[in-house]
Amino acid sequence: MEKRVVSIVFRRMTYADFRHINKVGGEEQGGGGQSYIDFPIKDVSLDKWHQLLGSPTGFGAGDRPYWNFEINSLGITHPITLKIYQRRPASVSIASQKIHSRESNRVPSWHPDNGFPDDYNPDLQNLVIYIVKTIEGEYWAGWFLQDSIPSTWVGNTTLGRMFNEPAGYLTFKKKVFIDTANSLWPFHFNATEIENEIPTEEDKELELELEDTSPKLQENISQNKKPELTERVIRIRQRNNKIVKELKKLYGGKCQITGEELTFKKINGEFYCELHHLVPLGEDGSDSYANAIIVSPLIHRMLHYANVSEIDLSKIENNQLSIEINGVEYKITWHPEHLRIVEEAVNSKD
Repeated sequence: MEKRVVSIVFRRMTYADFRHINKVGGEEQGGGGQSYIDFPIKDVSLDKWHQLLGSPTGFGAGDRPYWNFEINSLGITHPITLKIYQRRPASVSIASQKIHSRESNRVPSWHPDNGFPDDYNPDLQNLVIYIVKTIEGEYWAGWFLQDSIPSTWVGNTTLGRMFNEPAGYLTFKKKVFIDTANSLWPFHFNATEIENEIPTEEDKELELELEDTSPKLQENISQNKKPELTERVIRIRQRNNKIVKELKKLYGGKCQITGEELTFKKINGEFYCELHHLVPLGEDGSDSYANAIIVSPLIHRMLHYANVSEIDLSKIENNQLSIEINGVEYKITWHPEHLRIVEEAVNSKD
């Protein structure tokens, strides 16, 4: 099942800690070693734990907080109730993780019976455990044994911190999802299953900007054809998102054809605009800066449904290209930085 990620807390296991929570009772004099997994406050502050886990369940010695909550394990349908507590001023700990103990409450994802390492080489391998919080307020535990992110795994700079830092707390500017059935590496960036996620204002705006209003859509409407999809599934075309944001910033939200006319200002004072593909994606147009312009919503619809003259990018002069829409002359104007990309694309076809 797919879940959207809110935050992640992670910890690179030291080999000493790993050995302690896996020791058999009587293996050493004076007891079997620690039963907890420590997270130093210097790496994950107490405020971050409050953000992750919410209000404490209660308070222990020294008025230090603890949390009892349900946690799931990636790839395993076996939730347990876990305790995390501030063991001392300098650390927060996951309780009862010593496996050979009558009080053991080892997280199933971190149990050798479910594939967690029973030993590893700390000089060559990097063992990391992590807890994911989802937008529904669920918690999911996972782990990996890698010193760097493999090329076959989906990642970004934020997720890359899990491979480079001893411990940390991660939040995300862009959407990240987990596949709860995947215990190896569950992270990905494009929603494929979520149908009931409440869209944010940014999602709504992005859906309008990325709408592919090709003539085929109007043809289906005119012929009373039923849409192929009966369920609405949110899918964010992330590659377009980057183009939209960068071109909107470059043009200050103003239409490349009419400037500030035929558009409006949003609540935040910025002009509303949309991205138009000169050759529609539905007709094998490229999803590139050279094939994209920023226009007002009315001009966007006109370019799709009105009588538009041929657009020949090789005829751009002085950053402009004359076109006709329903017999009226308009000019598309390019910013020099944008035009440079267009010219490079045109020249590469020659």
